[in-house]
Amino acid sequence: MSGFVWREATSGDHVCVTPGTRAQVQDDNAHAASRRVSATDATCVSGFVWREATAGDLVCVAPGTRAQAKDDNAHAASRVAGTTTPAGTCVSGFVWREATAGDRVCVTPGTRAQVQDDNAHAASRRVSATNPTCVSGFVWREATANDLVCVAPGTRAQAKDDNAHAASRIAS
Repeated sequence: MSGFVWREATSGDHVCVTPGTRAQVQDDNAHAASRRVSATDATCVSGFVWREATAGDLVCVAPGTRAQAKDDNAHAASRVAGTTTPAGTCVSGFVWREATAGDRVCVTPGTRAQVQDDNAHAASRRVSATNPTCVSGFVWREATANDLVCVAPGTRAQAKDDNAHAASRIAS
């Protein structure tokens, strides 16, 4: 439904959650190794518990995050759109890019994850906080007119391609 995206805690996890929850899931997955007792022991370090978003999901998270996953699972059926896609939403398999506020270009979930990662690293890819010039090896993404987030050149090409296909990815 509008306002929700796939959680993607594990491969094939298609429980609909808020974009903030999915961002938390991605962060938890990125830090999974550091929250275990050892590489061969799935036991969580003190203060963390298994997320259990899906069967076999042994990513260590804060207890509140596990509670959120349980709540999201309980509400999963109510967050799925009907068999027809409402007009003005992304067609099946695509989600809003959200490169900037109000960016409503439909992209694959992987592309949106890349956008979120690029946005999170934006400051470190600029010459300085007051100079939007990109450091060597990066270019402005230009997903929208005011998008000055520095990304790899291939990412800018992806944004240009997604913009070119935007109309074909919206349900009418």
